[in-house]
Amino acid sequence: MEASQTPHYLLVDDHSLIREGMMHAIRSLDPSARFSQAGTLQGALSKLAETEVTDPITVVLLDLGLPDSRGMATLQAVRAAAATQRVGIITGQSDVQVALECIHHGASCFIPKLAEIEGFTNALRALVEGRLHFPSELLSPGSVNWPTPDDNTPPKLVRLTPRQKDVLQWILKGCTNQAIASALGISAETVKLHVSAIFRAYGVRSRTQLVLLCSRSPAPQADGDDSEQGANEPTKEIVA
Repeated sequence: MEASQTPHYLLVDDHSLIREGMMHAIRSLDPSARFSQAGTLQGALSKLAETEVTDPITVVLLDLGLPDSRGMATLQAVRAAAATQRVGIITGQSDVQVALECIHHGASCFIPKLAEIEGFTNALRALVEGRLHFPSELLSPGSVNWPTPDDNTPPKLVRLTPRQKDVLQWILKGCTNQAIASALGISAETVKLHVSAIFRAYGVRSRTQLVLLCSRSPAPQADGDDSEQGANEPTKEIVA
């Protein structure tokens, strides 16, 4: 298998022991994985720039507390530099609000460093397989204002057009409308229409709600209509 076909992970933590531990855990799940490492935000941004053309990073595992950057600004900087890569957060914090902010800023995985080894492995497995993962306490009805009227109601099966399904997959990677537009070869305005239609289909008003709901919902079914007209006009209540 060529290098470009194998996953390339960027491990960003200022403790080399933690990076080595992550590397070992990922290799146990994904033997083909390749790695780059950085101990600072600037080092991570440099690695992303260096590999962008010849050997792109596909997954970033990021600590929010680095010597040269702390908190959401760290995630925002990496998302800006890695528009279409999956970003997982490895953090010493286990606060639900922090996890929600990470979702809002485009993370697809949140792994507290104090998690049990089984939880840590499950989170890494989800990231390796391209799935979402957030702490179970975050996804419990009591900790999040779910967009459904009845928390006991099973998640509904959502029907989307094939194009909307494409857009949804990029949303769940944390991509901006502009990044999705570039990836799919369509205009940012068209992406916004699709995002608004997806929000209505799921009954949500924000990307954070959408990501949380998709974490516990069945995969959407595709309708046959793949036209750009499948995206309805956005409403004032929905912010795409």
